[in-house]
Amino acid sequence: MVFTAGCPPAGPEAPRRVDLPPVELPAPLAVAPGRNPAAVAAEVDIDAWRLPGPEAPPAHAPVLRLIYGQDARAEMEPCGCPGAPSGGYARRRTLNLQLGEWLPDALIVEGPTTLSKVVGGTEVVQSRDRARAREIVSYLADSGTTAFFPGQADFAVLGPAALDEVARSASLPIVVTNLDESVRPASFARSRLWEQGGKRVLLLGLLGTPRSDSERKTSPASDVVASVRSVLAEQGPADVVVAFTAAGERERRAWLDAGLADDVHVLLAPFERPGDQADRWIGTLYEVRADPLGRALRRVDIALTGRTRGVARDPAAGMQQVRNIASREGEWLRQARVLEGLRARIAAGDDPRERARGFDEVVRVDPATDPQEVQLSLARVVYERGRSLAALTTDSTHRHLAAADLLVLGEDLPEDPWIASRIDTYNSKWIEAIAAELVAAPPATPEGLYAGMDSCVTCHSAIYARWPASAHARAYLDLYERGEHRNPDCLRCHTTGFGVPGGFADPADASLLNVQCEACHGPLDKHVQDAKRPGLRPAGGRPVDEAVCRTCHDVANSPGFDYAEYLSRISHPGVQAPSTGGGER
Repeated sequence: MVFTAGCPPAGPEAPRRVDLPPVELPAPLAVAPGRNPAAVAAEVDIDAWRLPGPEAPPAHAPVLRLIYGQDARAEMEPCGCPGAPSGGYARRRTLNLQLGEWLPDALIVEGPTTLSKVVGGTEVVQSRDRARAREIVSYLADSGTTAFFPGQADFAVLGPAALDEVARSASLPIVVTNLDESVRPASFARSRLWEQGGKRVLLLGLLGTPRSDSERKTSPASDVVASVRSVLAEQGPADVVVAFTAAGERERRAWLDAGLADDVHVLLAPFERPGDQADRWIGTLYEVRADPLGRALRRVDIALTGRTRGVARDPAAGMQQVRNIASREGEWLRQARVLEGLRARIAAGDDPRERARGFDEVVRVDPATDPQEVQLSLARVVYERGRSLAALTTDSTHRHLAAADLLVLGEDLPEDPWIASRIDTYNSKWIEAIAAELVAAPPATPEGLYAGMDSCVTCHSAIYARWPASAHARAYLDLYERGEHRNPDCLRCHTTGFGVPGGFADPADASLLNVQCEACHGPLDKHVQDAKRPGLRPAGGRPVDEAVCRTCHDVANSPGFDYAEYLSRISHPGVQAPSTGGGER
């Protein structure tokens, strides 16, 4: 058993006593001398370490654990620009299945701008964009997502009728509040209701104003404030109203000026600029921004402790307990994952404990590799979580409490093999289709085809000699080492001319691997041929200005990009990095 002890209350202002059930300790996993590790593993009951569900004592106020992705922009695999690769639906399925098993009361949903890279409203949508969107819908449905709240960018790729068809086939509910009735499929819900312990949380999906004629046709939107109030009239009073949106900040502020904050209490929005706050309070409205490109899931905990509608940030009234619950549950998930790994090693006949000699010359076992220590850690987590839950009681605060957290889809999460194999198959087919198209297609640029940088060495030997020392020269290797060399989304910026006639298509052909001269200056086959003609001065390549660089060094993948500083890293004879803006000279 685990017991706690402390000093008795010193006066009437001391904290009240919280009664908690004792925590039973299962048999340790540590392998005793002379015992068969596999036999010990057979005695372990990991179910004894499951986190108690919402119905377990002690009684406490209902807590909604809202887990969601938003602004993934059709990224299907881990994105490693910048830093370590994180994200991807294979890791997401692993996490979602664990959440469904270990935190069964969590609500897992998906927000807008998930199916599409069409975030500006003017991009051309191709058939492969629609195919990828359909694939992503199936990943969401097969990963435990209970509802999808699409935005205008999603409808730009799959219109309401097409999304309705694929979503019904995958059994994925669609929720959108203010899509005009003229294009709304009958199966689309206007809201999703979460109820527990007599408390009600209403989830909405709000479309912004269409940005183009195409969006006005595919996803016309009704007035936001009127649509929200119409749904509230249908559903009845809700303790907390949460709304997804992909609308920009200016439009969101206009909604608030029109009275949206009277009805919506938590607004889930996208990042727009580097340095945006992950969450902030705007009066009584709590705004939470999603992590872009699917690198992490957002977690919003709403403790329904309030006597009136809405949410508040009040550290004196239980906010710390809300954050403690999220922290302890996140720690439990990580430790339980470690315990399962140690258990697998024991079952294979291995002793997982690792030893190291400390500064005092004493050899000790690393606690993170000792199953018994991990078990004790889990016991502490369960106990501390119980204390925080017990401190949250119904109607104990003026308003309900809300706090946001981040669940990074990092390398500690193993990829689900089923989703990973489906993504590999899809990418292979996509790359093959692109290669076939390019072989049959005529040159699409007046400069002609790509020549490869080996064609540059005769006239530009000094520049050619400097390139191998640049980060551009290792671009494809970076992909390969991370296992992303079959990801078409990454190949565009880590090779030369991928997806363009005459550009990179086959890794076996090294002539266009990495970021070569023509990745920035454009196809130069005509330039090379003209250089061979006596007396003819060939035209130069495409001028490299900041817009060219930002096709890859965008806000999402290169948030610290500084044009002048980055250009200086790859500058070569005849090139001067600008001191302030401007193009290459």
